[in-house]
Amino acid sequence: MKLMKGIVVTEKNVVKVADDIPVPELGPYDCLCRVRACGFCTGTDFGIIHGLTTAAQGFRGYPTVLGHEGAGEVVEVGEKVRHIKMGDRFIHPNLRPDVGNGYTKTYGGMAQFGLVCDQQAMVEDGVCKPEEVPFYKKQGRFSDKIDFVDAALLLSLCECHSAAKNFGVKQGDSVLFYGAGPMGTALALFMKLRGAAKVTVIDGVAERLENSVRVAGTDRTINFHAVSVAEAIGSERFDLVVDAVGSSSVVLEGSGYLKQGGTLCGLGVLKSGDTLLDASRLHNNTRLHMLNFPYGEYDILPETVEMIEQGRVHPRDFYSHVVPFTEIDRAMHLLETREAFKVVLDFDA
Repeated sequence: MKLMKGIVVTEKNVVKVADDIPVPELGPYDCLCRVRACGFCTGTDFGIIHGLTTAAQGFRGYPTVLGHEGAGEVVEVGEKVRHIKMGDRFIHPNLRPDVGNGYTKTYGGMAQFGLVCDQQAMVEDGVCKPEEVPFYKKQGRFSDKIDFVDAALLLSLCECHSAAKNFGVKQGDSVLFYGAGPMGTALALFMKLRGAAKVTVIDGVAERLENSVRVAGTDRTINFHAVSVAEAIGSERFDLVVDAVGSSSVVLEGSGYLKQGGTLCGLGVLKSGDTLLDASRLHNNTRLHMLNFPYGEYDILPETVEMIEQGRVHPRDFYSHVVPFTEIDRAMHLLETREAFKVVLDFDA
């Protein structure tokens, strides 16, 4: 059995670099990917670390291998693989649910190796139906015009791009955002690219608000530490209000700033213990559109990659630090203290 290193949560709030994770063995349609970089998702990864992620959200129990924002290249292929070749680049190299040596995966991208599979060949050979292939809609190819560190942002960018589409932003819409973190800023950018006329962003960190203006072209910012949000907004109402924080209190507050017929958009994942919402307090004649899980993020990958190659979207706008994966404690400290906007873990270091 070959072993590899990876980032493991052994129990609640205990994270380490493990060196006894089995390298996945190839089946006939599998490809082994060497992971080159993986983004740290402050929402999902910290949720798993702090014990706030439920089984319904993909938690499989400790000890578990973290990560879903990996990017890597194919270094070995199974005997029946014919649509994937050595050197092809993929986001989200994956692990099987039973990783081995007692480990689970949630979601398994922070390891030195992962799997993708030749889904097309499996369907052609009658092994399974398209919707039954391993890693169904959980792997995506990208070109060598995008380096691996930038590619660690691809999944997040696709999640935000697909959210802009799913939330139904239209030409001329006005949008209010709660949260100017990487996901909120990316969603604001894609809503602008899809026609939003005015974007207002609320956050408590001045640097993040400034970054939102620079990156997403935000029209107006509100620092809730400096001014009253209610007074700053006044009588203005919006076509869409976005919770990019993940808080039921934000959902309820934001609902009050909607126009009649407007949509409250939940992008931030509500944590365990904060999942009850009194729907009677939502603003009358409005819609609540929750995206606790991304939808269509891999389908929109080609369009997102094209935007990057055209220079309309820049992955480097959405991360601030690149840290060797063996320094996971430093990466977490940078994020917890908000010294970092987003961290990418370097698996080549």
